[in-house]
Amino acid sequence: MTIDRATGTVDHLVESIVALNPGADRGWLVSFDAYDLHRYLQHLESAQEPRDKSTPWERLGDTPAIVTRTSN
Repeated sequence: MTIDRATGTVDHLVESIVALNPGADRGWLVSFDAYDLHRYLQHLESAQEPRDKSTPWERLGDTPAIVTRTSN
């Protein structure tokens, strides 16, 4: 089990992600680090909220708008 003090364990993050996105593959998710999983979880949680001008999703500037990943 990998522990990241800022975001919790990878296992905990994966379980939280799968709870919001049941189609997510646990085996693929565990290939990412806790930072990336935490950011994805935040994105999923924000997608649960209704959208209007007062609640936009603000993408952090460290990634392009479209990103693809492959597992190692």
